[in-house]
Amino acid sequence: MHNCLSGQVTGEPDTELPYLGSVVAKVRPSVRNPVSYAWLIKCVGRPVFCAPNIGTGGFLGAAHSPLFVGSAANHPAMPNFKPPELYDVREPARVPRRRQLLDQLDPMAGTDDVARNDWQELQHKAFELMTGPDGRQAFELNREPDAVRDRYGRHPLGQNLLLARRLIEAGIGLVTVNGWTGPAPGRGGGPPSSSWDMHGGHMGMGNAFGSGSYGMGWCLPRLDEALSSLFIDLDERGMLDNTLVVVMGEFGRSPKIQTKGAPGRVHWPQCFPAILAGAGIRGGAVYGESDKIGGYVKNRPVEPQDLGATIYKALDVPLDTRLGKDGATRPLTTGNPVMELFS
Repeated sequence: MHNCLSGQVTGEPDTELPYLGSVVAKVRPSVRNPVSYAWLIKCVGRPVFCAPNIGTGGFLGAAHSPLFVGSAANHPAMPNFKPPELYDVREPARVPRRRQLLDQLDPMAGTDDVARNDWQELQHKAFELMTGPDGRQAFELNREPDAVRDRYGRHPLGQNLLLARRLIEAGIGLVTVNGWTGPAPGRGGGPPSSSWDMHGGHMGMGNAFGSGSYGMGWCLPRLDEALSSLFIDLDERGMLDNTLVVVMGEFGRSPKIQTKGAPGRVHWPQCFPAILAGAGIRGGAVYGESDKIGGYVKNRPVEPQDLGATIYKALDVPLDTRLGKDGATRPLTTGNPVMELFS
């Protein structure tokens, strides 16, 4: 997980290495939104579910860490979903009076006119971010037609992907969506990070191939409808050409079904796929090939650092950028972009 999110391979996890979203927030900060990097539903539960630098920004600092949105008890598929406090106006009817009162105050008394004007401009921008389409309104999914929400699916993954599209429209540069599909009806749940942790019933997760919360019969149809709807939505809104969509996990599953206990598959980092679309990626292109059972890469392997370089290339981030505590100590990437993917 650390390797994939950072786009680097360093052996033991580098406790200072920033993840892709933090890097994008640093080199391409949002100019329309106070947030440049958001993560929809933070992984919870046992520490194994979280990469070490998921919320730190690494050596880039906390200013480039993600804004976490939602939880198992507060997600956009719920009717009472609440946005992060950063965007929470609390009492919208009182905002105009508060702004009027603030305009009557002069906290910059004794300073020059330039400084005073800059302060007032910052205050006005803050109000606009709270009340305008680039702020709280992005979280108001009830503004979407019911047909659109239904097409994505009224489950956490579907509504989080819809929210991700709205946040990108609102100026947030990079949004990570946890793949949690939510609990299957009447089947119980688990933390919002483990929908795809399909080891089998011996771990209390139900049949890996069934219709429970950890079963392909439940999870895969949710992914199909949500992801296809995102592609359709981005294309219809003219956003697909300049929005990159990356779909992947941190490893695959063993090519052979385990025989001890209930049937299932175990962790398998030797070979697994990823989907990239938009932002100049050539539609229908397939790069690389596994052996006949999907156990090992047969030709043209892509390492995490190559995937990271490909993502930066698609986002027009110069690959010779250097980052570090002093501004120029580390290369952006040690990988090479997979140019065959671009049209």
